[in-house]
Amino acid sequence: MSIDPAHIENAARARSLYLDTLSVAEATADWKFAVRDARKVAGKALRASKFLFDIEGALSESGTHALVFRQVLAPPVSQDQFKLLCPAYSKSTEKSGQPARRSSEVAASMEERLDRGVAGWVFRGMRPSRRELQTFLRVASTLIGQQQLSTARRRRLAAEQENDVIAGLVGNGWTRLPSSLIDRRAAVPERHFMHKTRFATATTAAQEVDIACGLKDSFVLAMECKSTNDETNSVKRVNDVLKKAVAWKDHWGSFVMTAALLQGVIAPKDVQRLSDAGVQVFWSHDLAAFHAWLAARMA
Repeated sequence: MSIDPAHIENAARARSLYLDTLSVAEATADWKFAVRDARKVAGKALRASKFLFDIEGALSESGTHALVFRQVLAPPVSQDQFKLLCPAYSKSTEKSGQPARRSSEVAASMEERLDRGVAGWVFRGMRPSRRELQTFLRVASTLIGQQQLSTARRRRLAAEQENDVIAGLVGNGWTRLPSSLIDRRAAVPERHFMHKTRFATATTAAQEVDIACGLKDSFVLAMECKSTNDETNSVKRVNDVLKKAVAWKDHWGSFVMTAALLQGVIAPKDVQRLSDAGVQVFWSHDLAAFHAWLAARMA
């Protein structure tokens, strides 16, 4: 694969800037954010399971609760490890939040492996004390937070990306519209934009886009803001953009133009995959290039 030298240069610049975000202050902020979110998830699982006395009921409500219960086993186990221990368990329902299939079998496997040091009240058949609840929440949120830290960092950086784009559009005289399903041409008028909206597609569910900009002649730019932590993660982010680009092209043809705004650690070869697929590539460290491109399209 021949790689555009500009992609190599910009990927190196993005990597350097990403490393600057890994300061102690930024890392601490991301960690606090991840643990805070994990604590909420752990609290919901506790309430849904009636303080672990009804794990089956919690799983029947949402497979997502399995994420928490796996952390308080002795020892805590990954999805793949628990699947080996309990074939009835489904990773897909944990991810989607749908009711767990064969929840009684999954719950039974979890109950026999509960960590007495974290959930001792269950073995006493009594309600947990305040201290026990605090210990449970601390253990579960720490373990989940550690797993979710990269996601929390990516979310923070992506939010900053989107806010920078929005500020630039507004500063250049663009008008923000309320988000709504885009299911017809001219749904986004010229020099108007939507944040976190959806495009209808013919064969798949409506695909969400981070920023939709109304161009001349009823064209729309669908821009995805992608922040990546490493080159492995960047493959997933690029594949996500390409999947949406195909769905939009199949439904709208050339009416929808797809773009990707990139930052973080991304392999030049993955940037080239976007270019080869006809996706417009922009960089967070060079938003001026994006706004210049927009201005040329509107001229």
